[in-house]
Amino acid sequence: MLHPFIANENNPHMRLSCETWAGEKLYEFRFYELELVTYSLPLAVFRWDSYARNDTYHRHCDFYELVLVYRGSARNDNGVGQITTITVGNVFLLPPGSIHRYQAIHEFAHFNILFRPELLNQLRFDLEDLPGFQSLFRNFGTAGDPLAVSPFLTLPETEMTNVILMLEECRQEFDTREPGYESAAVASFLRALTTICRRAHLQQEGREEDHSFRISRVVEQLNSRYPEEFSVPQMAKLAGMSASNFRHRFSEVMGVPPVEYLTRIRLKMAAPLLTTPENITNIAFRVGFEDSNYFTRQFRKYAGFTPTEFRRLFNNGEITLQELDRRLLFRPAT
Repeated sequence: MLHPFIANENNPHMRLSCETWAGEKLYEFRFYELELVTYSLPLAVFRWDSYARNDTYHRHCDFYELVLVYRGSARNDNGVGQITTITVGNVFLLPPGSIHRYQAIHEFAHFNILFRPELLNQLRFDLEDLPGFQSLFRNFGTAGDPLAVSPFLTLPETEMTNVILMLEECRQEFDTREPGYESAAVASFLRALTTICRRAHLQQEGREEDHSFRISRVVEQLNSRYPEEFSVPQMAKLAGMSASNFRHRFSEVMGVPPVEYLTRIRLKMAAPLLTTPENITNIAFRVGFEDSNYFTRQFRKYAGFTPTEFRRLFNNGEITLQELDRRLLFRPAT
């Protein structure tokens, strides 16, 4: 689902509760009132590319909601004065019975993974051994508490892209409904959840939270303005940090140094252009490289082959854009 989400009386999947919360109307979500692709599987994945500004308090009556923010920012309000800014890379879990709303919304886009408790009860296997699982599922208190919410975790950009690909695979299984799609959808969900639990870092209070927020603002700029020239001092200025502190904090939050991150993003943006007849030199300039030879060297460094070799592999059906994205974002440099 790519249309705007509206949390109010205009949403057919919400029911007005007889209660009020913080003096305002309270709406209720129940899993089987949602527009699901199947009733035999207690799992649904939604992607919201935009979000209404008139969000109201609502309760998740009988399901977990795992949230992954991939663009913009908002403030999560639990209705009793605890308001937390959430931004790119943040992951958190709302258990059954929890109440919240989003406010101060700015270009907010996110995934919602909804599932009923029985799904995880059957499939958790060794997930409980991962610290991220304990942070998400064990630290919010008693399920059913309307104030319950997990700690806010931060997923590095490269890992976030990987998780997004898995969630899109899950959504695609629901869309196509090919034989075996339920098993395939659950498999993609478990892969995404495992990656989150392995890689997500606990968002700490105070300065650490401030650093993560500042880094996320720079990441947003790099993602949208990648063809422009960015030096580390320029990035640090955007973050309001010293260059040395910024370089250290960026690597800590994102998992790679800032220059490498920008290079990988530029290469990723060049990938779909390479499937067209456009001249490679022009493509290099379009995504921010001033030297086509340097572009070729960096492409080989992260992809394992040159742009020309990629075109041959792609035209022969030997590699997909998705596989190239994985290489450019996750493959160790050579």
